[in-house]
Order: sequence, then structure tokens, then C-alpha cells
Amino acid sequence: MSPLELVLSAAKKISDESRTPTLALVKSKLGSNIPMPILIQGLQQFKSMSTEEIKALSADCSIQAEDKAPEPSALAQQADTIAKLEQELAELKAEFKLIKQQLNKLEKHSNNSEGHKTNACG
Repeated sequence: MSPLELVLSAAKKISDESRTPTLALVKSKLGSNIPMPILIQGLQQFKSMSTEEIKALSADCSIQAEDKAPEPSALAQQADTIAKLEQELAELKAEFKLIKQQLNKLEKHSNNSEGHKTNACG
């Protein structure tokens, strides 16, 4: 099915549900795979069609519906990637905390050393 046919089909399906096809409703049915100019063109074409022409349209959007749902393997890959990133983030936070503690110790040591030097010279 061409993108334009998908738009027409989605508009018919919305119309069959006793709702007026709008750009937002058609876009929500089809997802973001269809470019906006095609959505607008298809909706305008649908609105200019006669009742007989609309009845002749196929209201089958199943092809596009399959495209919207990610495959289970893709979801598993995304979950794995997220888990790895969360682990890396936890490690980086721990390392940052350690570096911050070391910096604080160095600053305290440096301040103590400066205080002793001024007293010794004065």
C-alpha cells in the first residue's frame, strides 16, 4: 500500500467509527512514518470523495499497525542497552564521589599546610 492509500484507508476507518477524520486522528492511527504533506494530501482527497468512492476504499490498516509495534528482539536489545547504561552511570557516580572525596582531602591538607607556613614565617 502506498502512503497515500494508507492515509485514505485510515480516514475511512475513522469515518466508519462515526467520527470525522482529522489530521490528528489520521496521524494517531498511522504513527509518524507518513510525512505531513502526504497526510494533508490524503485527508483533503478523502474529504473531496463521494460516498460511493469512500465505500470502495479498503479500510485495512493492518500493514501499518504491524510497523508501529517494535519486534520483541528490538525491545530486548533496548532493555539490554538501558541496563548497561544504568550500570555505567552507577560506576561513574561512584568514581565521581571518590574523586570528590579525594579533592576535599587535598584541599584540607593544602589549607593546613598554608596555615603552618604562615605561622612559621611570622
